[in-house]
Amino acid sequence: MPFLILIFTSNYAQKISLVGNSVKPFPYSEKIIDNSTYNIYYEVKFKKDPRNSKKIEEAICLLRLGDNYSMFSDYNSVRSDSLSDIYSHKTQISAKEFNLYNNFIEKWNIYVLKDFKQAKNIIQDYAKETYQYEDNKYKFDWKLENESKEILGYTCHKATTEYKGRKYVAWYAKDIPINNGPYLFQDLPGLIMEIEDSKSNYYFKVIALDHKPGNIYLKTGKNILQTSREKFRQLQKNVHENPSIYSEPIYDSNGNQINIKMKSKPYNPIELE
Repeated sequence: MPFLILIFTSNYAQKISLVGNSVKPFPYSEKIIDNSTYNIYYEVKFKKDPRNSKKIEEAICLLRLGDNYSMFSDYNSVRSDSLSDIYSHKTQISAKEFNLYNNFIEKWNIYVLKDFKQAKNIIQDYAKETYQYEDNKYKFDWKLENESKEILGYTCHKATTEYKGRKYVAWYAKDIPINNGPYLFQDLPGLIMEIEDSKSNYYFKVIALDHKPGNIYLKTGKNILQTSREKFRQLQKNVHENPSIYSEPIYDSNGNQINIKMKSKPYNPIELE
């Protein structure tokens, strides 16, 4: 009789049947939307708990740019998705393949697809489940400053803005004429090479660039739930403030449910409004 094990990747538990030294892969599907002509790698630092300044999460994220779309995601997620796409066509995968897949731990949860022609964004984010919603392109009100500094050999110019309750300082490179940047940031006369909010809760900085071709894709499947931005934000806040409501029930030896009050978790989303 096969055993059932759980792995945590892409922020939700996946059920996999273990048979001998191989496992049955879970279903995976994606829709390829565009091809990248430019890839920008960002070092990302963020604080889940604003009261604990020493606890900083770190990730490497990838911005893939195409003619009609761009995609911003945790680089580990991109690598695990690539393996998932390969494994999903197999009936079994070996323990070695399974371990390789499990090496890619996603730290940055938010996936952003920017649709240039329709001026809208598709976001996938996590709150006990993976949710997807669409939002119109945000019109950033940038103030261009006179200061400059060098990043990766490029002269970068300073700009400031406010976005969803946070104030930001950005540095953009006019020599890279790309109207884009990490997360939802864009609309500067050059690639955003670095951006940080005034309280240092969220920080993005370019660490590498290349022109390797790659797919710009959107993950699909029954596990991705459609919603609105407003409903998702409220759900995510509730999950952090009242985790007991969303936890799996626990029973004693007599089958009676045990009520356990779980402490609230720090809630520090990049968008405060």
